[in-house]
Amino acid sequence: MTFADRLYTLWFTARLSWRDFIAHFPPKAYLFSMVPRAVLQVTFLGYLGYYAAGDEGREFAFVGACAQIMVLETIVRGPDVLVQERVLGTLHRLRLGVFPLSAIVSARWWIYVCAGVGDAIIAIVLAGLLLGEFDLAPELIAALPLFLLVAITTSTIGLVVGAISLTQRVDTITANAGAYALMVFGGVVAPISAFGEIGELIARLLPLTNGLLAIRATLDDEAWLGYAAFELGVGAVWAALAVALIQLQAHRARARGTDELL
Repeated sequence: MTFADRLYTLWFTARLSWRDFIAHFPPKAYLFSMVPRAVLQVTFLGYLGYYAAGDEGREFAFVGACAQIMVLETIVRGPDVLVQERVLGTLHRLRLGVFPLSAIVSARWWIYVCAGVGDAIIAIVLAGLLLGEFDLAPELIAALPLFLLVAITTSTIGLVVGAISLTQRVDTITANAGAYALMVFGGVVAPISAFGEIGELIARLLPLTNGLLAIRATLDDEAWLGYAAFELGVGAVWAALAVALIQLQAHRARARGTDELL
């Protein structure tokens, strides 16, 4: 297979991912399911911040929630790329292909990254109107490259969730645990300094945390590049863990002749 053939295969895989997404979530379904969820969750967290610390807390929580809302796509829904192959009994076919399973999954994952950024944009505009934070919209829209970075790095947690769920039937539990862990430790509603030194260290080793610090730094006209670089590095570590888990599950499946947990 030539290099051009490989690129075409990945492009075709990505195109099928788009068609599958549209089949499951046509515009009307997206409008009446995804949009209300994004707006209401961000609004709820914004009012939680207002209850805790007034107008300043509301702004802090609003910015954090606009970034955190993306994990509902990249961590909660994204793992279906792997889990559905297991459920439908087609996982072995992907493993027998020319491309590593992790490469195929990554090519299919792009739609969840885009959906996550789309949720963030919707929240910035509509939840911003509800919370009285719409004046932040231009600055947050300008920071969309950082939102994209967070969508990519949090996808690595989703990959880990999917890899674990290939044999352990815990995809719902692990996905929700991952999403809520980032909500708690990612500095969404309160600064990570509130956790103390150990808690802050744990938070910095998770995706979202450093990307959100970079987003907040842009709003304050402070240096953000270091935070973004650290976010990219953390994402790379979690991506390596996800690939290792996928390889481990493949080895286990070959050794036992099944993807079922025995």
